[in-house]
Amino acid sequence: MIKTTRFSVYVSVYLFVCLLGNVALVVLFLNVQPWNRPLYPATARPRKHDWDVTSDRSLGCDDIAAFTNLTVIGSGWTKLVYSGDYHGATVAVKTVHTSGHDMVECTDPPRVCYQQCADKIIKEIGLLKTLAHPNVIKVYGECVPEVIYSPGHPLVGVAAVTEFGHPLSVVHLLQMNFDQRLLLARDVGRLLFHLALSPLGPLLMKDFRREQFVLVDGTLKVSDVDDLNIGDPPCSTSDQCSLKDPTTEETLVTLICNGGECQGFNSRLNALQASQHFLRLLLPYGSPPTLESPAMMLMDRLARGLEDSEAVHQYLENLVTDYSAGRYLTSRQRDKLQEFSVSKGYSIEGADFSCTKTNPNMCQQSVSSPGEAAWLCWQWPQCAAFILLNQWSWTGRQIAIFKSSARDMHKSRRIVLYIRKGQG
Repeated sequence: MIKTTRFSVYVSVYLFVCLLGNVALVVLFLNVQPWNRPLYPATARPRKHDWDVTSDRSLGCDDIAAFTNLTVIGSGWTKLVYSGDYHGATVAVKTVHTSGHDMVECTDPPRVCYQQCADKIIKEIGLLKTLAHPNVIKVYGECVPEVIYSPGHPLVGVAAVTEFGHPLSVVHLLQMNFDQRLLLARDVGRLLFHLALSPLGPLLMKDFRREQFVLVDGTLKVSDVDDLNIGDPPCSTSDQCSLKDPTTEETLVTLICNGGECQGFNSRLNALQASQHFLRLLLPYGSPPTLESPAMMLMDRLARGLEDSEAVHQYLENLVTDYSAGRYLTSRQRDKLQEFSVSKGYSIEGADFSCTKTNPNMCQQSVSSPGEAAWLCWQWPQCAAFILLNQWSWTGRQIAIFKSSARDMHKSRRIVLYIRKGQG
């Protein structure tokens, strides 16, 4: 049996401590070598992209600095508007127009003038967020830097980022078919209703013109709300509540002064302006003949200030329902289908003719039923047949193409052919 001496114990402990020290030195050496360092410091490590147009994350100044393909698409007295690309999405960016009317005509120091213009953009951002609605342009984010005024590039200052939309023109509206125009009319009605019952109270769009609106994926949206009046006008007597035609200044109706406000004034004036700038172009023309008369009656009542926004909204919702179901058709009109023979799985080559100004190459309409298509075909002397496609408009109406001859037939799946008897 080996006897352990005190000296041997000391030696063993000493060797063990030395071994631990060497291990610690090796670990420290490896950790400080360049090949073992992270490529980016923890604070600068690239963040995985977490934004698209459906994201809830609000864009900020750093995001705006990363926008590409910036192009000026519009300008006004206060604002300059760019389009830009960000991770596959096109957005709109509103900034202070440093060469615009409000900056050029301002007699205060540039810093003060810029602040006044920037305040309008900041106010508009707040209004757009408060009024969030399918027919109000969506705010994706904003930049309000600590140093508001900057004499450099506009995008280093105050900016609002919104959905990108396409402008409207009268020519564009008139080239649409009735289904497309009815969709825009319904959008107008829903926006009117939203303005009348907004979270801020009844709102008046003082500048209710097409230039204030854009189309986003086919939906009409108001994009400029910096000229909104909040609340009906104040009054002490009903004589102060005269609703006037914005163009002629003619007094149309006098509303009631109730609780110190002209009750329903904003709702009526918005409806009147919507009629002048939108509805008269969207509704009466190109609609089924039986719908033209009610639409013209509505336009007349709106022109005289007799309808408010709520009534217009309800009328348009009912119009969409009636149009979708073909409720305007009489039994005699639906019975015209008996004058046609049906061939499933057949179509007709060529034999196209024009029946609308919007499509000079063919006669294509949406119909609520085969009976309506038969009645329409009966109205055109050159119509010999029609085919029903396996396609529907947003209203749920089926797409029909009308033909001037039924001679060149061929097989085509998922198509139903109706031939006027005696034309085969």
